[in-house]
Formats: sequence, structure tokens, C-alpha cells
Amino acid sequence: MAIVKMKKLRLLAIKSQRDELMRRLQLMGCVQVNEPGKAEGEIELGRESSDAPRCREALRELGMALGLLDKYASVKDGLFSQRPEVQCSALMDDSGEDEHLALARKIIELDEEVKQVAAAESEKLNAIEALKPWLQLDIPLDFKGTRNSGAVFGSVPAPVDLSKLKAELEEKAECSQMYEIYSDKEQHCILVFFHTDFKDAAMEVLRGSWFSPMALAGRSGTAAENSEAAQKELEELKAKREELSDAIAALKPHRDELKLAIDHMSAREAQAEAIGLLRSTRSTVVLEGWIPAENEKLLQQELSQFDCAWETEDPTEDETMEVPIKLKNNKLTEPYNVVTEMYSLPAYNGLDPNPYLMPFFALFFGIMFADMAYGLLMVAVGIFALKKIKPTGTIKNMMGMLIQCGISSFVIGVLTGGFFGDAVTVVAGIFGKEVTLIPTFASINVAGVSIDLPLNLLEGNNPLYVLILAMCLGAVHLAIGVGLGCYLKAKDKDWLGIVQDLSWWVIFAGIGVMVLTGNSFLLYFGIAVMVLGAFLGGKGIGRLTAVFGAVYNGATGYLGDILSYSRLMALMLAGSVIASVFNQLGSLGGLWLFIPVAIIGHALNFALNLIGCFVHTMRLQYLEFFGKWYRDGGRPFRPLSVKTKYVNIIKED
Repeated sequence: MAIVKMKKLRLLAIKSQRDELMRRLQLMGCVQVNEPGKAEGEIELGRESSDAPRCREALRELGMALGLLDKYASVKDGLFSQRPEVQCSALMDDSGEDEHLALARKIIELDEEVKQVAAAESEKLNAIEALKPWLQLDIPLDFKGTRNSGAVFGSVPAPVDLSKLKAELEEKAECSQMYEIYSDKEQHCILVFFHTDFKDAAMEVLRGSWFSPMALAGRSGTAAENSEAAQKELEELKAKREELSDAIAALKPHRDELKLAIDHMSAREAQAEAIGLLRSTRSTVVLEGWIPAENEKLLQQELSQFDCAWETEDPTEDETMEVPIKLKNNKLTEPYNVVTEMYSLPAYNGLDPNPYLMPFFALFFGIMFADMAYGLLMVAVGIFALKKIKPTGTIKNMMGMLIQCGISSFVIGVLTGGFFGDAVTVVAGIFGKEVTLIPTFASINVAGVSIDLPLNLLEGNNPLYVLILAMCLGAVHLAIGVGLGCYLKAKDKDWLGIVQDLSWWVIFAGIGVMVLTGNSFLLYFGIAVMVLGAFLGGKGIGRLTAVFGAVYNGATGYLGDILSYSRLMALMLAGSVIASVFNQLGSLGGLWLFIPVAIIGHALNFALNLIGCFVHTMRLQYLEFFGKWYRDGGRPFRPLSVKTKYVNIIKED
């Protein structure tokens, strides 16, 4: 449960062995490859070329093909579907790469054909729609008139008065005739005949009424004949599109192959990008990076198979911020990587926060949730997900954290008697009985006050007792944070900083001693130490302002920090009250109304509390706890490794 010690790696290898060397390092999964820096006096090395662009393009094509296959075959992975397991040798096998890429390109080409056919269908549909107003017309669409007459098809907007338009045509273009073919709310479709001598006059009148010629150029035959032909072509296009879609869907059995190919190409891309970070001469390559000290022997075994020279060294103090961070935790603390990574990884000269996060995070979450049923539900969901889905990485950690928080919520729920709020008591009341899930099993006497367990939050001074407990837990939490900060300062030999941090706790202890015994010596001693520490920490006139600043910031800071822990009581009470309200509402209509109201209400309460408790628990860790000691700013350790999205790798000897 600590930050893994890292060593800087420098390696010189024969260029002909480059690909196999990088493959072995990738399978090891414990070497982070960095771009080598240039020390003063060193010669400039060339950059090693890689096929990373080709891998990225291949990965794009494979991903697109899988998405298209899922679309046309209507396939979707289930929520709890389990990833298949494959051996690492099968995943890294390059023999089927060309075949998989050919399959992906075939799917993409078929999809392009589908798009082209769909565009042609859309064109035919538009043509059929445009022909609808003219279906009753038995004149060919390419009819332009006779030797002495002309004809024009078109439309005018619906507001145009056709009777006035007809009269104007007859007046200004003699021998003109207008026929209304079709009308709707948007337009009037008309056919106009005119004598060739009055063509210009007729067209001028039509233009004055916003006339638009029919856009059916190049068509022969009547509108009905054209519409019938377009319908036949549309049916043929539809059949072709369905045939192409079926051809893509028929490739569904290759779906798992594409998934494996994506993971394979992802590994190839990672290797190619790492190769691109190497520097080289004509016959050698240079690799620089980081490796955990615990993996140095494994590296030695692997590199013994190659013609290379290598060395490792501990990072210097100047390189502290450059060292990548890897956290090593057990099963209890590892899930809290989620919380740590959300904030920031610790600096290399700091401490792994997970061991100190785990007990308080689960405890605070449990206090705020405080319900046996909700706790059991979280545990059940977490265990089911771990067993059924077998997730990895962040999802696995989240499920582990959910289980721990669920156990804590159940235990606190026992102490408060909550089971879906007061659902047991309410349901028993519907049947005219008095039932308590957990009868009184203990009494605690504190300062002359008797507190019965389980603690009914909706009675008497019980919320006050929880508030006092929350403040006490907050003081303990902060004290541990200050202690960790003093430990880190001791490593840095910052003795004045330790004195400044501990002086306030001496003051708090002095206040307690004075209240209990009347002796104020410890209080005055703490004040003197605090003032002296602030004075020595300043410079010049700033020493006086530092004293006032230390008094103000310390008093208000610790008061605000401790008051922040009142949210433990607030969220505990809020969740309990909301659950009770839904229970009471459901009970008004008997058991049949209680069931749907309780299901909806408790689902909402569970979701809101799950989010609220998680956020507020993180706030107590990030602001109050981390602020006292945490050194952040670490960069994650990203070794060259095989990372998969669709399959799980079986470890091989």
C-alpha cells in the first residue's frame, strides 16, 4: 500500500531486433517508454520511423466496420455480457491481419453502396412526389405546343387569384387559355396555352404572378406513365438496398473476429507509437523510460535474450516531478484508486492516500446512507457485476468500492434501524400490527445522557447525537491528516512547519483540559508555540502580520473544517425523512398503493442518495482531509502493454 519505487531505464539494442524487443516489452507490461532527452555533449540521434499512422487508420476502419455490422445485424452487447477470453499469443498473432482488414473494407464498401442506393431512392421519391399534381393530365410532359401555339406547365402560389390571372392572360395575350390541373394550400398547378405571336406577353403575365415552370425537364410521356416507371425503379432500388443490407448482416458471424482484430490492432498501435519514441543510429536503437524497481529482475531475464546493453538508476531529487506514479494496493484499498485518480495522483515524494481514504470513505458514506436495505442492494449489485461481467480497471474498482460502502451502509442501518426507511413499521401498521425490525439491543450512557440503539432518527434529540458524533469523527479525520502532514514534513526536515501544524492541536487539547480540570497551562503553552512558530516563519515586518494571519486562518479554518462534517448528519436525516415520506404516502391507500409508491419513491431516493453521498464524501476527503497533507501532481505510470476493449487475456507461462 504505497507508491511503487521507480527506476530510470536506458537501453541500447541492435536495430534488427527492435520489433521483437518491443513486442517482449509490451507483453511484460512494465516499461514506460519516453522520448529520450539529449544531454550536453551527446550526438544528435535520428528519430525511429513507425507505422503508427497505418495502425490508426486500420483501427478506424475496423471500428467503423464493427459499428456497421452491429447496425445492420441489429446486434447489441447486453449490459451484463461477459467478454470472451483469449490467449495473448492469439491476440498478438499478425497472420489474420490482412484478412480482417479486407473484411472491414468489404463491409464499409457495402455500406457505401447502400448509401448510394438510398440516395437514388430519395431522388425517385422526390420525382414521384413532384408528379402527383399532374397525374390526371393526359398530355405528355415534353409537350411544347404546335406550329402556331405553345404550352407551358407550372405553378403559382396559392394566394394568387386564378380567375384574375386567367382574365389578364386573355386580355394581354390573345387566344391564351389557362387550365387548373391541381391545387392545394401551397400552390396552383396550371397548364397554359398561348399563340406563338403572344408568347412574350403571356410569359410576362405569368412572371407577374410568381409563376414557376415545372422542373421535369427531359421527361417524355404522361405524368402517370412517368410515375409508374419511377415506382418500378423505386421498388428495384429498395430490393437492391435490402439485398446489400442483408449481405452486411450475413457477415454477423465474423463479429467476434472484428472485435479481436480491433484489440489486436490497438496493441499494434501502442507498440508502433512506442517505437516512434525511440532514437536510432544506422544499426542501433536507444530507449529511455521508467520501470518499477520490483520488475527489474524480470526485465533482466527478458533482455538476456537480446544483444543489448542497459542500465537503471534511481531518480534524482530534480526528477521527482517527472517520475511516473504507480500505486500498489491490496484488495481493500485498490478500489479507491477511482477517488485518487479523480483528484490527482500523489507526487513521488508524497504518500499513497488509498490506505487512509478507505476506512473514512466507507464510514462516512455509510453514515450518510444509513439503511440496511440500500446497503444490501449496493452489495448485491457490486458482487453481481464482479461475478457476471468480470470488469477490469475503473469499473472493477467502482464495484469494489460500492460493495464496501454497501457493507458500511448496512452496519450503520442496523444502528439506526432503517430498512427502506421505516417501511417495516408502516407495512405492519397497514395490517393493524406493531412490528419493529430491530428491537432495542443496547443503551449508551454519555455524559449522563442515555442513548438507545437502534437510534430512531425521527425521534427526540437523536439527530443532535448524530451531529455531535459527526463533529468528533471530523476532528479525528483532521487530526490524522495533520499527523500525515507532519510525517511528510519530518522527511523534508521542515521542523518549523511541524511546530506550526501541531500548535493548534495543543491549543485544542488545552481547551479540553481547561474545561475538565480548570488548568489553563496547556492552552497558554499551545498559544505561545503557535505565535512563536508564525513569528519565526515570517520575514521582517511580515512576522507580525504572519501572527495575526495564523490566528485568524487557524481559528476560522479549523472551525469551518469541523463544521463541514455536519453534512454527515444532514444527509443521513434527509435520506431517512424522504424514505419515511414515501412510505407514509403509500400507506394512505393500503398495500396495493404502497407497493408502486414505495418502488418509485425508494428508487428515486436510492439514486439521489447514491450520488449525493458519493459527492459529499469525496468533498470531505478532497477539501478537509487532503488539504492538511496531500502532495498531488503525480503523472500516471503508462507502460507499454496490451490493453483490450472486447476480450480478456488469459495469462500464459
